[in-house]
Amino acid sequence: MEETFTKVVENIFTNWTALTLAIDNGMAGPNYMQTISESIDYMAKYCLCEENVQINDIAEALEDILDEEFNTICEDGSPKEIATVLFKFVSLLKEGNLAQFEVEYNNLPLSKVSLSKAQSYTPHQGSSSSQDDVSMVEDDNTSAIDKSEWTEVRSRRKH
Repeated sequence: MEETFTKVVENIFTNWTALTLAIDNGMAGPNYMQTISESIDYMAKYCLCEENVQINDIAEALEDILDEEFNTICEDGSPKEIATVLFKFVSLLKEGNLAQFEVEYNNLPLSKVSLSKAQSYTPHQGSSSSQDDVSMVEDDNTSAIDKSEWTEVRSRRKH
């Protein structure tokens, strides 16, 4: 059961824009592969083993992972959205509804890129050509790194 659910968590994490932006911007540190793997395993175990886990509990755990492991604060509401999806899968597993679980899993978007193949951001030293420079284009759904090296993911909604 845990292995099956871990595949779901990995698929969802792979498609999570806030997490992939944090990884792409080097926020997971030099051991990012291990951090990603441990985060996926932790989330799977937490959802399956935590007694009476609810959507808000899962969302809070996701926010903690982003904050503590990826130095990222997510303000776009995606942790709650992801928590809702994870909760649905946990509920199906705990009910023993494996047929519906499989249907829902097959309806998930295909993984954009494997997190295990994510590229870590490394700043260039010295002079570099314009092709080597890392440029950041900011819009409503990209991240910005401020002086404290935090990544902010902004909401797409206009207030």
